Amino acid sequence: MAGAGGMGEVSGGAGGGMLLGRRLDRWDGAVAAYAAVAACARPLTAPAAVAVVLPAVVFVAVAVRRRPPARVRLARRHVAPWVLLGVLLAAWEVAGLAWGNDAAHPTLSLLLDPVLDTYPGRLGGWLVWLGAGRWLVTR
Repeated sequence: MAGAGGMGEVSGGAGGGMLLGRRLDRWDGAVAAYAAVAACARPLTAPAAVAVVLPAVVFVAVAVRRRPPARVRLARRHVAPWVLLGVLLAAWEVAGLAWGNDAAHPTLSLLLDPVLDTYPGRLGGWLVWLGAGRWLVTR
């Protein structure tokens, strides 16, 4: 979906509103506004769960409607570091859960708890999560 302000629009250029080489559009404003509201929900509550599910449904719906890009063959040397990182993070989570999820064997969520206890931390987490989701469905 390309066009003025569409979720698929990515442009460079020397105008204002640039972030990471990409022009900001109305969807970026919507993401930021949603993150600001969603960050108000206390963690592990029904409103927080609903706040997580709503954008997930929207991102999945947008991703399903888009035509997949042409496949690109990547060399193993480009893929291997990302696979290794994913495996290491998964192993850390499993080990932390298996050993008790305490200060001696923390999971990533336990390490992030102090940051996500504050509104600015939750807002940052929401912006990262929603930004990553938007990037995935619009690339």
